Amino acid sequence: MLRMSPDGRGAAMVQNVDGKSYVVVSGFGNKPKVILQTDNDKYIFSSLRWAGSKRLLVGAFFPDHRRGVATGETRLIAVDPDGGNLKADLASALQNGSFFERQRNVPQYQDRIIGALRDEPETVLIAFDAQSAGQPDVYRLDTRTGRSRLLQRNLGGTYHWMTDTQGVVRLGSGSARTTMRVMVKPPESQGRSSEWATLAKYDGTDPAEARQHALRPLGFDADPRFLYALAPVDGRNALVRIDLQDSAFPRETLLADARFDIRGDLIRDPATQRVVGISYRTDVPRLLYWDDAARQRQEALDRALPKRGNHIVSDDETGQRSIVLSVQGSRPTKYYTMDWASGKLGLISDTHPALEKQPLATPKRVALRSRDGLQLEGYLTLPPAREAETAGAPSVRRLPTIMLPHGGPASIDTGSYDYWAQFFASRGWAVLQINFRGSIGYGQDFREAGRRRWGLEMQDDLADGLRWLVEQGIADPQRACIVGGSYGGYAALMGAVKDPALYRCAISFAGPSDLRDLLSHSQSYIGYELGAEAEIGTWWGDREKLRQTSPALRAAEIRVPVLLIHGANDLIVPVEQSRDMAEALKKANRADARYVELPLGDHSLSREEDRVRVLTEMERFLQKNLQ
Repeated sequence: MLRMSPDGRGAAMVQNVDGKSYVVVSGFGNKPKVILQTDNDKYIFSSLRWAGSKRLLVGAFFPDHRRGVATGETRLIAVDPDGGNLKADLASALQNGSFFERQRNVPQYQDRIIGALRDEPETVLIAFDAQSAGQPDVYRLDTRTGRSRLLQRNLGGTYHWMTDTQGVVRLGSGSARTTMRVMVKPPESQGRSSEWATLAKYDGTDPAEARQHALRPLGFDADPRFLYALAPVDGRNALVRIDLQDSAFPRETLLADARFDIRGDLIRDPATQRVVGISYRTDVPRLLYWDDAARQRQEALDRALPKRGNHIVSDDETGQRSIVLSVQGSRPTKYYTMDWASGKLGLISDTHPALEKQPLATPKRVALRSRDGLQLEGYLTLPPAREAETAGAPSVRRLPTIMLPHGGPASIDTGSYDYWAQFFASRGWAVLQINFRGSIGYGQDFREAGRRRWGLEMQDDLADGLRWLVEQGIADPQRACIVGGSYGGYAALMGAVKDPALYRCAISFAGPSDLRDLLSHSQSYIGYELGAEAEIGTWWGDREKLRQTSPALRAAEIRVPVLLIHGANDLIVPVEQSRDMAEALKKANRADARYVELPLGDHSLSREEDRVRVLTEMERFLQKNLQ
């Protein structure tokens, strides 16, 4: 996290050193100052933004429980750049204010800032569900005094809010059970008053309806008449611009791809807030500008940092200074400052300085066909030594191999820096990451092909990928293991059940093991029908299929060593999933199974201590089983 101050005189960032995290403020040319810190045991810093140039807002995330249900909670810290005028919990200060006097619910998320007022820089707009859980209203909040005022009541089922560039609340989206709805408040025009209207409404579990009506708003132009969004065009997400002044809300397609979904963020002129382009990804990161001045600025940046991917991630309010994220291939990113008047470029930070001089592998994009003819893509990462060895001629030496499925499963591997893949490759192992059916980025049909197919065709795609790599003469068929986290951890366990002859071992970090129990757990949370049930299946109707695709219920069939790792504070996949799997393996007399529990670990391995422990455990286990 790194943010330029609106006046361009400094920047705020979160730095991680020796397991601790620090909020650091630096005036360019001045000594950095630490204003907040955490040991990451009780809470972590989760967000960072400026409220004017003299106030910083820092989100803090921590695990908790409500009525016996595990929750993730956030709080909002406000502090001046010199560390003064600290409000360690704005919500606590707000409880003495007007809108908390009759509150009916203590909000779980208290840092959801949705916008700001340009004329009142220290006032922000914040979404709070103080009246009804999961139904946030919008308030104005003075970050210095804690005073607040209600701006917008919930529309019913609204969970996400969006403002225009002037701080007017103009869009709300959410769901009621499986019905998705996007509401918009067009600007007044031609004597027509501004009232809330339905922009999109559809059944989120119906692919045909989603194909026609799904909408993901990205933001308003400087003129709030126009809204930019991602919407399906010929079965793939495209960038569209919607005219809100016309009551029919016509859409103009600005960017589409025949093979890939468009995924990205708008690029704005920092001085005018006009939308001037989009930073997006199809198969590779790309930039599209429809403003000549913005395009020329990008070209100047690329000349200053040649042969790198360069993206402006933060600006001052005039656009004279910017923070640039720069990446070269699959190496960790660097951050620079750019002074546009002088053309001076300065390095702020390496995200992983210890790796700067280390040889890293370069993932290669691969393509293959599944057994049922589906086109699959992914990335193959070879050890750096193997890359050098085969630079002149193909090698005949087969490599021990890691099949590394991604989590989600609504996610995607892109070939960008992945510390697990790089770690494994540095140990001399080939790493194959297949974007199995159900992954995002390849269109609606590909995504839907994975719905409720856990352990079935989704699992076959991984096995087909490894067999393909063996056929290519790269993978050693006797030395391959399957490793993953979250859904990838489930796939690792299911691979050991379904394809015991293919894998020599399996590692699951935070992987589900009993799908019916996972569904029961998910029923305690908002969005169950659109999330877990739509993704996995119904607890009763699909009960037999869920039994057959639950590794914990088929542990007796596993014939290979298994390593289980799970964080006790995991709020996504409950730790009981790995505890139960460990118990099932014990009952099956699998003496070569090992379970490691991280007492303070979470689903994303936020703590450095946990990341080091996980990598150490995996390396030891894999070295033993891939010899």
